[in-house]
Amino acid sequence: MILLEMIILINNENKIIMKLKQLLEGYAWERNSDGSLPTLADSTAKHEANLNEVGFEPDSAVVDAFNQVVKSYRTVTKGMDDDQAYKVSQQLAEFFT
Repeated sequence: MILLEMIILINNENKIIMKLKQLLEGYAWERNSDGSLPTLADSTAKHEANLNEVGFEPDSAVVDAFNQVVKSYRTVTKGMDDDQAYKVSQQLAEFFT
């Protein structure tokens, strides 16, 4: 019985080791053909290309609503000092989260 338990334990450890090995052998970033990692400029260009390919456009209603909130915030905080304006911005942040 103990031998069977040891075999099962060893077998489970091998499964864990195999999974970890697969994770370690994988990579988090796609490497260039020469094996180097892409630069930030490369990643940004690829992201822009993906956005253009999908045809991403911000929702105009959301943009308009956001602009209204910013305009109202600026109007309300016009005569306030920095501490008061900060408190208002914190209340807005709490409201929208």
